[in-house]
Amino acid sequence: MYFGGEYGEAEPLLRRAAEEGHAHAAYQLACCYQELGRPEETARWLRVAAERGNTLAMNDLALCLEDDDRAEALIWMRRAAETGSQATAAYNLGIFLEEDENLPEAEHWYRQATQCLYFPATRNRLALLLERTGRDGEAERWYRTALEEMAAHEDPDDQDPEDQDEYQANTQILLNLAALLERTGRPDEARDLRRHAADRR
Repeated sequence: MYFGGEYGEAEPLLRRAAEEGHAHAAYQLACCYQELGRPEETARWLRVAAERGNTLAMNDLALCLEDDDRAEALIWMRRAAETGSQATAAYNLGIFLEEDENLPEAEHWYRQATQCLYFPATRNRLALLLERTGRDGEAERWYRTALEEMAAHEDPDDQDPEDQDEYQANTQILLNLAALLERTGRPDEARDLRRHAADRR
């Protein structure tokens, strides 16, 4: 029922399992409440699931706390990332740390996230940080790696909104590489990439 979108029907079943101590049920219950538009219960059950060791809940709880309690959000995101089981948590921790100007540690976590087989966004974020710290050659290599992944996995005809978000994010990688090439004296290649990016829109 939960995966079929029947959240109202799924809620009592998930609550029963969550109250019996099942961490993943607590996480699914939190997701159910999120879909039902009940943010306080969402946060409550994310915390329960996170405290029981569910790394997805740790990541999502950190995102919920980000604006209200940055310090606690960082603790939970770090805990999720340090399990090594979630590239998304490593990526998000990198973003938190970069926003806090802790660039060396942000770079470490972006590199951890790049170990995921398909994650162009983290390659892009790492490349941007490398540019920011004066390592254009390595940044270019990461942009190109991300573009190769895009070419291998992307379906431009897919109309799913989430896939379209990814499609637009991947277009930004083309533009980022074009800007680097322009800045480093390769305007013709930069122009070709910008034309490619424009054709995708």
